[in-house]
This record gives sequence, structure tokens and C-alpha cells, in this order.
Amino acid sequence: MSIFLSSGEVSGDHYTAAVTKALRKIGYKGDLWGMGGNEAREAGIRTEWPGEDLQLFGIAEVLSSVPSLFRLLNEMTDRIMEEKPQSVVIADSPDFNIRLAHKLKSKGFKGKVFYISPPTVWAWRSGRVKKIAACVDECFPLFKFEHEFFIKKGCNSYWTGHPMTEELSDRESLAKNLPEDLRKNNKIIAFLPGSRGSEIRNLLPLMEDLAGDLQRSGWNPVFSIAPGLNEREKSKMSDRLSELSFDIYRGEGRNLLAASACSIAASGTVAVEAMMLGRYMVVAYKVSPISAFIGRRLVKTTFFTIPNILLGEELYPEFMQERATRENILKAAEKWLYGDEMTKNCISKKMAIAKSMLGETGVYESWAQRIMGAD
Repeated sequence: MSIFLSSGEVSGDHYTAAVTKALRKIGYKGDLWGMGGNEAREAGIRTEWPGEDLQLFGIAEVLSSVPSLFRLLNEMTDRIMEEKPQSVVIADSPDFNIRLAHKLKSKGFKGKVFYISPPTVWAWRSGRVKKIAACVDECFPLFKFEHEFFIKKGCNSYWTGHPMTEELSDRESLAKNLPEDLRKNNKIIAFLPGSRGSEIRNLLPLMEDLAGDLQRSGWNPVFSIAPGLNEREKSKMSDRLSELSFDIYRGEGRNLLAASACSIAASGTVAVEAMMLGRYMVVAYKVSPISAFIGRRLVKTTFFTIPNILLGEELYPEFMQERATRENILKAAEKWLYGDEMTKNCISKKMAIAKSMLGETGVYESWAQRIMGAD
């Protein structure tokens, strides 16, 4: 008896690791194996394939890696069909994981397939909904509006809340994980350039310029190096930032967020973390020109940052592609840093409203119960 788990991105690795712990907590004794990163390995998943291999971002970047991805896909499918796990749990990485689920079903896989954090089909590439419905037995979306969208489109979906409702309930305890010199510093500006190599390459030069501007104004920029980033990218990023004499934090980005006065970050899960912690953020988004060209024609939403989507207005300033400039981002950050208390209180109240939309606690255990109960 076993359960197979597949994650490539840092966020997916976190979800599968947390589900693994929840499965053990409720009494699952079988083998937990598959593809994952550092967090999955530490949680006890027997990782046969390193999840770091899927740290890709943007359409053009994925296309350039198609041959190696298909080799990995075929190898993984053959192993799953041979081992016959009772269920397969996939998280994030839709360009790979949807293909994996589809290939398994086409080969006659008898177990159930669960999808944690399925792709944003409500925003773009909505044609994937039919593929997901055909090869995934149940989706575990993170937000209620996603759950309602999947149900409307004929996908089985289950939702009670977002995992962060239980993970980010205590800002002070998270800040205590920082070194003492950072923990007691009220001038920290957290820079989070992402957890994928291509994300970092696109944003880091811009963030370095911004950090220099803020440092000269008396602020303390601290760069987060994501723990789940592959070792080569970690080393390159660390060397570059050290040469520029910027402070670096290698722990969980949420710890740095908890102690920050403001943050400047790549678009993604980190914006939801900031919202849960009541921390202000300016969001940047830069991909290759090809990815941007295609994305503009496919994306259907006014905003691309989840807190803004939840509220239907711009809570966090967001700057995409050519708008992601030093001047625009610095102006938005300074508006908060030097803003009046009335404005700050209004924004804080809106953060609390968005936070209230994330549902109940106990999410991981409820997912584990459904996965473990699969026939």
C-alpha cells in the first residue's frame, strides 16, 4: 500500500509535505513516495525524483525544457503503473502534473488522483478545465471562488479553507525565527524575488537597484533566498547579493515578512502570506517577452495578485512587465512607508477583510482524510 505525491514548485512542495505529516498524524502507515524538494524529503516522502527539476516559470522557459520533461514524465508514469499506489496526489506545476494525471488515466491507472492547488484556469487557459475533469478525481483548490469555478465547470472539488488559516495565525512567533539583529530592527524592507531561477533572473537586478535606493534613505533591505530554491541558484544569488553588501535571510520568507515594515516581491503565494500577516507589499511580475505576449492575450483578470482578486480592488500595488520599473515600485513603497496613519489603517482593514475570506482551519487534515479514504 502506498501513496504517490508529485510536487515541483516550492509552494507545491510545502503542500505535499504538510499533507504527508497530516497523513501520518491520522494513522496512515503505507509508503509515501514520489517527486519533491527539500521540504518533502524532510517530511518523510521517499523522493525518487528531485522536485527542483521542475522549477520552471513562464511559457517560453517551459517549452525550452520539453524533451527532458517528457523523459521524466514517461519514467514516472511507468514506475507508478508498476508500483500501483492507491492514490496519486499532485500539487501545482500544471504543465507537468496535468500531463502526468492524463497519461496515468490513459494507461488504465485504477487509483484516484487528487490535485492540490490546481492551476488558475479561471484566469487563463480555461481549456485545461476539461483535461482536469477527465483525469483528476478531486481538486483541492485554495480559494472558495476557485472551488465554485471548478464545480460550475464539472470538476469534482473540495474546499473548507486555505492552509494558511492555520499556518500564519501568529505573526510574533514567526518573527522570532529571525536572528536577533533582524528581529529587533523596525526598518526592514523584505525583498522576495521568487523561488524559481527564471523569476529571480528577471527581477533581481531591479530589486537590487530598489534596495540601494531604500538603503540610502535609512531603510534596511533584506533579501530572502527561498529554502526550496535549487542549490546552484542559491549560490549564484548569495554571491551576487554578498558582493553588493546586502543582508540575506535563508529561512522561510514568511518569517522575514512578519518582521518587515514593507515588502517588495514577485507575484505568487507570498502575497497571500503578507495579507495573512497584515504586512504591506508591492508586487512585481516580469517574464520573458514571449511569455508576456501570450499571457496578455490569454489572461482574463483585471488583477494578478490574489489579495487584489479577493477584494476586487488594488490592495497591493502590482506592476507587470514594462510597468515594473524602479520609479513605479519605489513610489508605491514610499507611499506606504511615509504615509499617514489614516491611509495605513484603511489598508490594514482591507487586509483583514481579505483574510476573512480564506475559510476554516484544519485544511491539511481534511485533505489527508479524503486521500487516505480513497478506494
